[in-house]
Amino acid sequence: MYSPIPYQEGGPLDLEVWKSYSPNLPPCITATISRVISMTMSVVLEVTFQTLQGPPGHCDKPAPHTRKNEVTFEAFVRGGMMPAFLRYRKERNETETFPVRAPEFLDEPDRAEDYEHFECETETYYRLADHQGTLVPHIRAHVSLSATKLPTIIPQEVAPYFEVRGILLERIDGYCLDDLMLGPPPPNLRTWHHIIQSAVDTAYEINKRGVIMEDCAPRNVVVDKESQTPRIVDLAQCMFREEMVSYWCQSGWDEDEDWDPDVEYWEEVSTMSNPGAIGAVMANRIQRKMGVKMDFRYPDWNAIIAGIKLRKEEAAAGGTGNP
Repeated sequence: MYSPIPYQEGGPLDLEVWKSYSPNLPPCITATISRVISMTMSVVLEVTFQTLQGPPGHCDKPAPHTRKNEVTFEAFVRGGMMPAFLRYRKERNETETFPVRAPEFLDEPDRAEDYEHFECETETYYRLADHQGTLVPHIRAHVSLSATKLPTIIPQEVAPYFEVRGILLERIDGYCLDDLMLGPPPPNLRTWHHIIQSAVDTAYEINKRGVIMEDCAPRNVVVDKESQTPRIVDLAQCMFREEMVSYWCQSGWDEDEDWDPDVEYWEEVSTMSNPGAIGAVMANRIQRKMGVKMDFRYPDWNAIIAGIKLRKEEAAAGGTGNP
């Protein structure tokens, strides 16, 4: 028998704020769920709450389970197996085609931690702090659901695995780029072209700041209805330039005298092609539905990489040090 989904429109959420970016937020918030946006890998909710001053705030914050599964999960965590399982899963997922499940781990418990999606999204917003409100939404706070009452006291070392953490973001009054074609056509297709091109440029700007999105698609773009400007959301799966370079160096790539971390990073950016993952998909949809071919401007990856190499060669020849 399935447990009821705990997130329902009109239902309350008791949130504890453990890091606030807004001066009017109290340490505890009782929010009301206005809308359930998605219940996929992460739960995304639109919530309303009252701040200490001013009008109510609006913010945006994975599947049904049984009570038996919940009891099994609690026993698994209380037994101290979660940290080792996360390390094991990370190692196995690098070579496995399908996700690793907890039962498989029980046969091989001594495996060498996953970079949690929450931590990744938090880190991404930190790195893009100067561009919140332009490239990405403003972040309001990091929160967690108030602790549920479990039958026994939770040991300190496993308590984090019982937490339900979330990120409060500003509410953008608009629509998802993925839904652009669901409504009536705009007065002219130039409006669509401008919106999509802006989203393509936004993805590139994020790449320029050392962040590559592993999950990048039109569904990750929210468009402000009034300004028709895009914001990238759902940043729980990202790679960071410094961490990538560190990994490459640990793997001995820097032993090759021709190897360049800046070139390697941009080659990785070009392979992932975040701008193309938005623009090319939308262009294909528009052509299939309306018979209209739209061309978008993408970064010239070869020119970017060639420019890096040229500047470094000129700097080395001129003895000026770093370019």
